[in-house]
Amino acid sequence: MDALNVLDVAEAEEERQNATVTRVFRDRTVPFEALSDVEFKKDYRFSKAVFFRICRILAADLSHTTGRGTDLPVALQVALCIHLLGRNVMQSDSARIAGCNQATVSRILDRFLQALNSKAERFIYWPRGGESMEIQRAFYRKYGIPGIVGIIDGTHVRIIAPADSEEDYVNRKGFHSLNVGVVVDFDGRIRWVSTKWPGSAHDSRVFKTSTLYENLCRGRLDGVIIGDSAYAAETFLLKPVNSPKTQRGMQLREVTNLIHLCFFVIVKCSCYRYAPAKAAQVILACCILRNIAIDAKELDDYDQPPNAPVPTDLEQSVEDGTLYPDSASGRAFMKRVIEEYF
Repeated sequence: MDALNVLDVAEAEEERQNATVTRVFRDRTVPFEALSDVEFKKDYRFSKAVFFRICRILAADLSHTTGRGTDLPVALQVALCIHLLGRNVMQSDSARIAGCNQATVSRILDRFLQALNSKAERFIYWPRGGESMEIQRAFYRKYGIPGIVGIIDGTHVRIIAPADSEEDYVNRKGFHSLNVGVVVDFDGRIRWVSTKWPGSAHDSRVFKTSTLYENLCRGRLDGVIIGDSAYAAETFLLKPVNSPKTQRGMQLREVTNLIHLCFFVIVKCSCYRYAPAKAAQVILACCILRNIAIDAKELDDYDQPPNAPVPTDLEQSVEDGTLYPDSASGRAFMKRVIEEYF
């Protein structure tokens, strides 16, 4: 079979699956055909086309038959979970939408999170080759410094108090949280996320113990990231100068604002209702969905408006300083950058 025939077969199968996903909704409680595009986006965050694309991605994982005649179709499962995560509603409210009980919604959410998280590497990955160069050019045009591929920062995501090691999850502000580390690129795409560390962990520890840090150290990944004073300077991590004297220096201090919008999407995931393991799954799923929105150029609808207040449940991690000293090579790199570009 030649390439064109393979493509024709693939497109035909995609159309068949899409028709099936759309059709099953006519038999359930959510009348998608009756919703306008505006109404659909308001409830489910995505356009219908992107929503059904997500359904196709997860179809094999979410399709199941119990023989009891009560199975929910894939599209309704996806709708329930996106509405639940994206609109900060209770599981009981989602259950009423679907005409099922809360326990069913909980099981559906578990399957959805497992299915979507299993595909994380498809949507969250470090830029390479031409993609990396394009990101570096975008940062250079804006800030005048070469080699930048992303910004790193941490945020505390509120969770319920876990039964085990409860004190480890209490952060400096006194509430239980996960310290989530994130790297975003110029367009706000999430390039790395760490969801495993308790709230007592320092930002620099989250990064220093990660595979991302190891890969950057060993030269397996390219590019320089920008971090605040919580991180140690490295040949691949640049910190803004404390007292910038130039416009470029002031702009560089403001570059970390690019990462704050991606934090808004996390708080909408209702992590404060979950213990650490489930909250980590929810956070990763929300990060994947955000990148899907970026791919579809629907980020403006997916994200919270830029002038919205910072939610109290999602607070940027603020550290007095790094746990680790700047490396000698990192200090030399900082000195060279300051001399050449500031």
